[in-house]
Amino acid sequence: MSKRILVVDDDIDFLENMRIVISSHGYDVLTAENPDQARGKLENDTIDLIVLDVMMVKDSDGFNLAQSLKADPKYKHIPIIMATAVNQKQTAFTFGKDTDGSFLPVDKFMEKPIKADELLAAIEGLQR
Repeated sequence: MSKRILVVDDDIDFLENMRIVISSHGYDVLTAENPDQARGKLENDTIDLIVLDVMMVKDSDGFNLAQSLKADPKYKHIPIIMATAVNQKQTAFTFGKDTDGSFLPVDKFMEKPIKADELLAAIEGLQR
């Protein structure tokens, strides 16, 4: 059975691009346009890894979802790759290897636009 990846982003084009890239490498890809849809997919499917946008409807959607998943014993084992364009925008948020893991407990940060080979390498690296 192939590993199942959940991609969460409010950008429909990004979701479709990620679905094509990831599924072409043998993964089963589910998509969600917001945290509520993501929670529904998590309840109904076994998810092996999440690719999560930072800012969706609310600027804090990605933060809140990552924090709630890592605080939940049912989901805390699922690796999260946070995909962000925040560093390109005028915001108070910055991300990288020195980000406080308790503030934002994710396994990997990737800046948009994400190169396909880098994303696939990150997914492979986080599979346990």
